[in-house]
Formats: sequence, structure tokens, C-alpha cells
Amino acid sequence: MITENPTSAEAMAGKRVSRYMLYAIGEIALVMIGILLALQVNNWNEARKHQETLKAIYRITKADLKNDIAEIDAFINEYDEIRKPAFEAVLKTELTREDWLKNTQYASVLRGYKDFSSNLRGFELLKSQSDISAEKSLDSEIILFYNRHNIEIEVGQKEIMEEFSLNVKKLKDYDWFSSFYIQNEMDGVIDYMINDPTAKNDVALYYVLFNIYVEELRKFKISGEELIAKIDQYSAED
Repeated sequence: MITENPTSAEAMAGKRVSRYMLYAIGEIALVMIGILLALQVNNWNEARKHQETLKAIYRITKADLKNDIAEIDAFINEYDEIRKPAFEAVLKTELTREDWLKNTQYASVLRGYKDFSSNLRGFELLKSQSDISAEKSLDSEIILFYNRHNIEIEVGQKEIMEEFSLNVKKLKDYDWFSSFYIQNEMDGVIDYMINDPTAKNDVALYYVLFNIYVEELRKFKISGEELIAKIDQYSAED
């Protein structure tokens, strides 16, 4: 009877264990690789979805800016062509009653104005993104643009509205107040502007605040056009 060498049997058992261990390690490695690949694909998909979301937000932001700039253009054109010349004529020239009657636009120095409120759809959507990227990214530039310019415009609007409200409060005690603001009758306001020594002072301050406000709108337009160009460049490079 032939007996197996104990040392040889132990060696064979050791080899089998080693093979099983290598097999198990291989299986674990394959599982780990599969998990890592799945995570990588998931991360890639999430990054792609995020980029698509950003591109959609940029398109909305661009549309918002174009609408805002069109509104600002209309406001500034009206100011440059009508209200600013009226301010300068009233403040720098001794206008007669005939002058006032020939050019009723002079009365715009006592009238209010249309508020500007920027469209914030894209801005609000962008702020809702939880992973705003690098400090100098387009995301941050857009947010900084709105934060800076909207604050300046709001301050300008507040100051000009406060001054206009003070003027209205002063003028409402005159008999001609309602006929001027509602029916555009000029007789009373002409007498006031020609004969009241404080009238031009009130108009002058209103003019200064108006200029400051319009200048903020011009800055918004210039920076907004630059931002649109950057959005277009981003879209072209993608």
C-alpha cells in the first residue's frame, strides 16, 4: 500500500488555497472595477446634465439681458432726445410763456419716469445651482453682474423717486396741480416756473439725480452687452 507523502499533500492543499485566494481576489477586483466604472459613468452623466442645465440657463440669461437692454435703450433715447434737452433749456435759459407753450416737452422736468426692473429668470435659476464653479467662472460673473448693477440702479431709483415725491408734495398745494398732471394744462405750471424763485433749484436737483440714474442704466447696458458676448463665446467653444 502506497501512502501519500504528508509534505506533498500539504503543498497541494496550499496550492489550492492559493488558487482560491487569487480567484477571490480577482473576483473582488473585477467587482471593484465595475463599481468604479459605474461611478465614473454616473459622474460623467451628472456633469453632462449639469452642463446642459447651465447652457439652458445661459440662454435664458441672454434673453433676459437682451430684453433689459432694449428697455434701457428706449428709456435712454427718450431721455437724450426729450427730457435732457428740456432740463437744460429750463435751467440754462430764461424761457418765456411763449417758449413754454411752443414746446410743451419742457414740462417733462416736473414729471415722473418709468421704473426699470431687470428680468431675473436666468439669475435666479443660476443662484439655485448648488455647485457654482470657480471664482472667475461665467456663473460667478453673471451673479456678480446682477448683484452689482441691480443694487446701483435700485439706489438711483430710490433717490430720484424720493426727490420726485418731495416735488409732488410741494406742488400739490397749487390750484393748477391736478389740471397739469391729469389734463396737461400748462398755464399754472408756466407761472410757477417763471415766477417761483425756488422752482429751478428743485428742477436742478431732480436733473442731477436723473443723470446719475441714467448713467447707471448705461453701465448696465455696456456690461450686459459684454456678458452676452461671453455667453456667446462659451456656447461657441462648447
